[in-house]
Amino acid sequence: MSDKKILSQKLDQILRGMLRYSFTLGDWGKYVWIVIYLGYDGYSAKSFGVKPWEIRRFKSQTVCNSCLGDIYLSEYDQATDSYNINFNPSIRELRKNMREVKNIIRKIETTAIDIYNIVVNSYLNPSEEYKKISIYFSRNVSDYNKIIEEIKESTIFGHSIPRRSESIDEPVFGFMALKGKKKDVNYGEIRLSYPEYFRFSYTVYG
Repeated sequence: MSDKKILSQKLDQILRGMLRYSFTLGDWGKYVWIVIYLGYDGYSAKSFGVKPWEIRRFKSQTVCNSCLGDIYLSEYDQATDSYNINFNPSIRELRKNMREVKNIIRKIETTAIDIYNIVVNSYLNPSEEYKKISIYFSRNVSDYNKIIEEIKESTIFGHSIPRRSESIDEPVFGFMALKGKKKDVNYGEIRLSYPEYFRFSYTVYG
């Protein structure tokens, strides 16, 4: 199987994993991020989302860091093959579904690193260091099936991101879910738009 086909499958898996993660978190999952910091002997990760009582303020402001709250912190040590995760104990949905959420998170993290390895080897310079992955998902409806149907109509597109400077922590490659709107009769091009019910992005940072 080609890397391109494997990459497409992995991206679909991680999108559907983020959808499950979002709904399992309830209102905490309406706007949610997972950030993975890569090391030589493993990785650490954190997830945060918009606090449910701050969603209205978050949507009305360009930047609202105080609207965000931590969901979990995790760490994987490759040398000992050990994995640890700590959840925010104040999130009721996590207390109710801790085992399920942990399984979803672990799958998202490992799939994200699989995607990262393909991207670095296929689209970036493998001799350079890329230390961070950021995954974002948001939804604006509470109907799981509506989002599933829209995912089926969507395609995940990849693109390189020009560096603005040589500093670290700059996005260098990203993926975004877009929805085919209609086919142009003259040019045969599919016009794309953002999905109506969700947003998804995956970004590698240098």
